[in-house]
Amino acid sequence: MNKTTRLQLEEEMRYHVQAWQQGAGSQKEYCRENNLSYHTFIYWIHKFRRNHIPVDQAFIAVQPDQPGTSLPQELEIAYPNGVRLRLPSTDIQLIGQLLRLV
Repeated sequence: MNKTTRLQLEEEMRYHVQAWQQGAGSQKEYCRENNLSYHTFIYWIHKFRRNHIPVDQAFIAVQPDQPGTSLPQELEIAYPNGVRLRLPSTDIQLIGQLLRLV
């Protein structure tokens, strides 16, 4: 595949990823409706996330709800595919590893 064709494919897939993100359907539904390979679509979603998420948007600060209170005993990580994990807030290394999977 030459560079021009690769760039055209990247633009096309960027369009599809953005259209899917703005919609309400699942990834599989979007692929079915738009005649796209599901596995190829997933590849491009991960590629765009890996290459285009600014570092300052990759993490958010965890703040207590009320001033003067401590952090919760558990934290919840919600992945884009709907999976939610609850784990002790004391295991910082595990939390970091799980956040890098997003």
